[in-house]
This record gives sequence, structure tokens and C-alpha cells, in this order.
Amino acid sequence: MTPSEGGRVGQRGFALLIVLWIFIVLFAVGAEFSGAMRQDVTATMNFAGETQSYYLATAAANRTFYRALIARDEASIDIPLEELEEGEEPLIRVDGQWHREELWGAPVWVRITDESGKIPINLVTQGLLRQILSNLGLDMERSDEITASILDWRDEDDEERVNGAETDYYLDQPRPYAAKNAKLDSLEELMLVKGVSWDLYHGGTEDFPIGLQHIFTVFNPRPVLNVRSSPPAVMQALFGLDDEQLAQIMEIRETGAGSLFGLLEPMLPDPSLADLLSDEPPNMLFVEVQAQVPDSPVAAHVAAVIDLGESNEGVYILRWFDHLPATDLDRGQQADLLYEEAA
Repeated sequence: MTPSEGGRVGQRGFALLIVLWIFIVLFAVGAEFSGAMRQDVTATMNFAGETQSYYLATAAANRTFYRALIARDEASIDIPLEELEEGEEPLIRVDGQWHREELWGAPVWVRITDESGKIPINLVTQGLLRQILSNLGLDMERSDEITASILDWRDEDDEERVNGAETDYYLDQPRPYAAKNAKLDSLEELMLVKGVSWDLYHGGTEDFPIGLQHIFTVFNPRPVLNVRSSPPAVMQALFGLDDEQLAQIMEIRETGAGSLFGLLEPMLPDPSLADLLSDEPPNMLFVEVQAQVPDSPVAAHVAAVIDLGESNEGVYILRWFDHLPATDLDRGQQADLLYEEAA
């Protein structure tokens, strides 16, 4: 092979190598573009599914508001199931449990809790607050600390109670802030109070199965507790009930086969708290709705606190909660049921 021929072979080999590198680069660019397109398509489909689920949940919430008004006017908002005709379903169920419904052929889940069945955090007394914290499993020292700190947080002065906390304490924290010295506007403020941990507030842990969020409310305007529709968590925290006692009370309440007052009053930590118990139709409701259209992997969760009152103009929405995280309560089971029942 002559030198000129060898040079031409080398040039052809170099050209082939360049062509291979170009193909590799084009393949990488194409693969990246294809992956980006798939991600865009998935994101678009997820967004579409989430949007459909959101408006389905919003529609179901508004339907629940309307049903609550009808039930109020018909005095059937908390009618015992035993009083219904065979096959008849109540308009709403104020029992703090998730119930499956249908809307436009799609399944939605609705949960309604009576806010007047929770303890008003802005009105609860020192003794009752300490007793509730003890029933949740806190020792006396921590119960006293959190009780005093909550009272310091909501009072109007900067005088610190024994074991309590005022602005001086909170200004020494890594992220300083001042004590509110006013009533709580949101229950989440409790997590700013000295001694209140994330687990204690949210519950659902081995140490704290029941959290403060399940017991207290800022929407109950009176120092009373509606035992007719009080959530089981509140009953356990207030009266220190075991599972057997709680089941007995729930059965009496659902069937109307006994006097709740006669059963509960002896269980009060202080007999002077008898005026705390109330037995009235619920009118301050916390409505939660979770929806997930069958073709969407994304669920939508909305909620509202509504005041039924006595107005003929509709409900008063005291607070609307938009785009909440999907609830963890029976989350996997509910997702399975949604798809199975929609199939």
C-alpha cells in the first residue's frame, strides 16, 4: 500500500468515527427529547385528572352544603338510622366517618364532623385542659407546662404563668416570634406553643393515637360540647374512656336507646362541668370531600367549615380549605375501592 492509499484509508476511518459520534449524539438528544415529551404528557394527564377530581370534589362539597340545609329545615340532620324507612338513606351523616357517594357516576368520599362536638380551645378552662392532656398520656409535669403555655398564648397580657411561656421565651427560639396574646384564629397555632410537639398535635402515633387537632376547635363559639355528635376521639380524651365504654356510648347515641347525659355526667372529671354537656342539633359543620376520577392517579381533597345557623339565604362558609393533601385515613383502601366500584 502506497503512502497516499494509507492516507485515504485513515481519512475514511476518521470520517466513520465522526459519523458514529454524530449518531451517538443524535441518539442521546432524541432519547432526552423523548423522555421530556413523556414527562410532559404524564404531567398534562396528571394535571387534567387532578383538575377533574378537584371540581368533582368541589361539586360534591356544595351538594353536601345543600343537603345540610334541607336536613336542618326538616329537623333530620342527626336522625338515628333506626328511625329511617327501610332502604332510606340520611341526607347527611354527621359522624366524623368517611362515606362513599356517587356524583355524575363517579365515586366521592364525604366526611362531616360537628365542630360544636369538639372542645373550644379559646374557652376551655385550666382544669379541663389539664385533665384532657393527662388522658392523652402526658405526665403531670408536661400537662401543667402545656396547659399554662396555652393559657399564656391566648390571654392578653405578658405575665408568665408558672411553667408557662410568654414573648420572652419565644424570642429566644432559633426562629423567634412573639406570643399572640389573643384568641387562636387557627388551631394550627397550637404548634407554636411551648411544649406542643408535632406528634402531640397531629396524633396517629404510638405515643399519641389521638392528637390535639382531633379534640379542639376554634369554631365552637360557646363553652359547651354537643355530645350528640361529638367525635369518638373527643369522648375518649374528655372522659378517659376505654374501648368497651366508648363502644357502649356510641351504640346508645346511634340507637337513641338511652340517656347520654345520665351515662356521661358521672364520668366527668369535675361534677361542676355538667353544664359543659349539650344535646342540640349540630349547626357548625366541618365538611371534607375527597374525589378521584377513575382515570386519574391524583386525588383531590377540599374542605370547609360551614355555619348552618337559621338563615334562609344559605350556609355561611367560615373557612374554605383548598387543595388539601389526600387524607391518610384508609388512603390505600379507599383508592382500591374507588377503582373497584367505578369499574
